[in-house]
Amino acid sequence: MKLKDKSTILFQGDSITDAGRNVSPDGLGNGYVSILQGLITAKYPERKYKIINRGNGGNRTTELLARWKTDCLDLKPDLLSLKIGVNDVWRLRGEADGQKFIPFEEFTANYRNLIEQAQDSGICKFVLLSPSAIADNQDKELSRHLDERAKFVKKLAEKIKAVYVPIRETQKVALTRYPHVKWTGDGCHPTLAGHALFAQTWLQTVKL
Repeated sequence: MKLKDKSTILFQGDSITDAGRNVSPDGLGNGYVSILQGLITAKYPERKYKIINRGNGGNRTTELLARWKTDCLDLKPDLLSLKIGVNDVWRLRGEADGQKFIPFEEFTANYRNLIEQAQDSGICKFVLLSPSAIADNQDKELSRHLDERAKFVKKLAEKIKAVYVPIRETQKVALTRYPHVKWTGDGCHPTLAGHALFAQTWLQTVKL
């Protein structure tokens, strides 16, 4: 995926993308977006890419749609990287702040709406990340919902000629193969190692 010098890369999603961006000096947080900013700058210092993080903790596709114009379309990014879907599923285990589980059909409709609005606004380069794991023990019911959504995101990426980043798939392998490593702090939010795994997978797949 070739980008022009000084291109803007926007990262969107929930708390995993957010990673405390509102309390970090550069507004990038302390997660995979910040790690990627460092890696991308070190690898391509001459390109002067602008990295923006607009992840928002607790967001499902529903909340993301509500703020899409201000936090995505109005920013006019050259590349949009989207990671959303964990909270849509996690609410199956109980409501949080009035949020409920988002059924698959509603999730796919919301996701398509996000992409279509972005396309209509002139955004033409997309990186779509699969939703990551929720529980280290790979809760069967939650995993089934997440796997279903990951397959949808992958097919949509193929359809719109976007880059699909298999962070869920990579994370599942890591959780199984290296159980001694603490990849998440609570079964969902990545540790530094978990965020580094996401950043590594992103950069290896996108290949700027």
